[in-house]
Amino acid sequence: MKLWRAISPLSISIRIIICCISISVVFGQAENTKIPSQKELDSVFKYYELSNSNSLSLPKRSTFASSFLNAAFLYKQDSLIYKGLMQKTWLLGKTKQYDSAIIYSHKLYDLAIQNGDTFYIKSALLKLGIYHKKNDEFAEAFQYYNEIFKISRELKDTLRAGRSLLNMANMQTMLGDYSGSKTTAIDGLKYVESTADLISLSGLYHIISVANRKQNNYKEAFKYNSLALALGKDSISINSIGINNVLKFENTKALILADTTNYNQALFILSELEENPTVRNNKKEYARVIANLGYVQWLQNKDNEISEKLFLETKKIRISIGDVDGLFASNIYLTNYHLKKNKAKALEYANAAYQNALELKSLTSIIEALGYIFQLKEDTNEEAKVFNETYLKLNEINQSNREIYAVTKYENENLTNENLKLEADNAKLAIEKAKEERENIIYLLGTLILILSGGFVFYLLQQKHKRERIRDVFNAETRISKKLHDELANDVYHVMTQIQNERNDQEVLDKLENIYSRTRDFSRENSSFKLGKSYTQELSGMLSSYGSDHTKIIIKDIDDINWGAITPEKKIIIHRIIQELMVNMKKHSNASLVAVTFKKTHKTIEISYADNGVGVAKNEMIYSSGLQNAENRIKTIGGSFIFDSEEGKGFKARIHFPN
Repeated sequence: MKLWRAISPLSISIRIIICCISISVVFGQAENTKIPSQKELDSVFKYYELSNSNSLSLPKRSTFASSFLNAAFLYKQDSLIYKGLMQKTWLLGKTKQYDSAIIYSHKLYDLAIQNGDTFYIKSALLKLGIYHKKNDEFAEAFQYYNEIFKISRELKDTLRAGRSLLNMANMQTMLGDYSGSKTTAIDGLKYVESTADLISLSGLYHIISVANRKQNNYKEAFKYNSLALALGKDSISINSIGINNVLKFENTKALILADTTNYNQALFILSELEENPTVRNNKKEYARVIANLGYVQWLQNKDNEISEKLFLETKKIRISIGDVDGLFASNIYLTNYHLKKNKAKALEYANAAYQNALELKSLTSIIEALGYIFQLKEDTNEEAKVFNETYLKLNEINQSNREIYAVTKYENENLTNENLKLEADNAKLAIEKAKEERENIIYLLGTLILILSGGFVFYLLQQKHKRERIRDVFNAETRISKKLHDELANDVYHVMTQIQNERNDQEVLDKLENIYSRTRDFSRENSSFKLGKSYTQELSGMLSSYGSDHTKIIIKDIDDINWGAITPEKKIIIHRIIQELMVNMKKHSNASLVAVTFKKTHKTIEISYADNGVGVAKNEMIYSSGLQNAENRIKTIGGSFIFDSEEGKGFKARIHFPN
């Protein structure tokens, strides 16, 4: 039964404590643990709140984070130290102080190792991977991501394991190790293919596609690009993947088509992207599309002049937004465009690309730019030296990464083999155990069948008894109704007529008429009705009979219910409950509108009642015998009766029962 739950408004007091205590303790100076008071803790947390305030500058926020962290170390509260280190490293990363961010991330890692806290161990390793990568320390970054992968694999955290391999594969792609990135990404698929992590799954597909394209394996490149795009099948999945990532996949598809001389298809995709409102509102993406459009047109016809205009337009946009990575691509496109037409211009753009690569600190970009300079410049001694140093450094990093992951991959395969062996041993033991248990099962099965049979018979008898009780109640109500109608009501009516003819007291007549009306209503409430094919008409007629000039009855979807499939006992109960609601409405509600709605679900039938009457007070509803009768009736057929009301706001009820 549903009753009201009164919720009084909660008074919320906000304490604003102005901090006047200056904490000057440096890491490692506090020897004795000091238990902070609540006031001191409030003061400390004020520093944390200020470090989170977007209205302050990042350096100021970082200063407040340091104050909070100093206090956390003073009180030796690990939970506060974790909080402070997480905030401090994040702020240092935002201000591009990566060396300092790495130092604080190591402090976070050391504390997490000391406490055996795997959550913060993984958080610290992730931060170390991110900040070393941003600091162009790729070997170190790769190693930390690899450590996250190993821990996540041991903890069976498949999502984090897959994301770690995605980061590692991304790094290998940046370093030009396409074979390595493809291997790592394919391993990553095993961890995320059966999850809902669409952004990681699509990212792994994209890396494999790009690696295959760079290795001229266009069939596989197109296959994995299609898999990445197929994940964005609707607006929800596109939002999950990220619209910019989807646009990147479309760009890659166009380039793969251009690589296989399907220029018209590639141009069609890029032209559509050029008109896309999302692309037009994103200068970086728009420049990427325009540049690729010019590149494909140049591949199709190297004498066209439109490509150069598009390359120059793209370069102008990228200069305006400071997109150095994009500028490198624009300068490489312009170098290729002029390579066989105007060597002086080609060298100018190759040198510009080289400067972009140095600014990016991208080893692969430096090597690519120098490759063009070697073709165009006669004296390249200085460039050759840089090329050699860069090539060796890149090769060293890639070799280190391969060795790091090779060991992890070997451990992973060994772990898989051990798991398979363990599964085989367990299967063998299970077979032997099953053989031993089979005989016991045979003995138990006979007993179980007897118990189930007895239980089933008992259930059938119980249900039969329940149906008979419902029938008996129905028949008893019908007999009482008939007796009241045929005998008592008629006798009362006869007396009323006699008194009226003899012109007796009008007050006595009114009282007798009231008795007659109540007797007639009681008789009608408990009268018999048909349970067969005409049950729908019976139920509908009963509902309509309570309508009047003052009260409109709306009956909705009653014909949607297959009443023929419902047992007679359930029909009796439903009829009586709805009739009880209508009687209550007639007597107490003073409603002008009543709506009764029927609805069939997979397993239940729901009947909703609502009127716009005066409603029922809480205490009256709790102790209403009519509503309690209705609730008791519905329980006999495994249903529920939920009602709700408030004075002046009408009355609502919902009846559920299994169909």
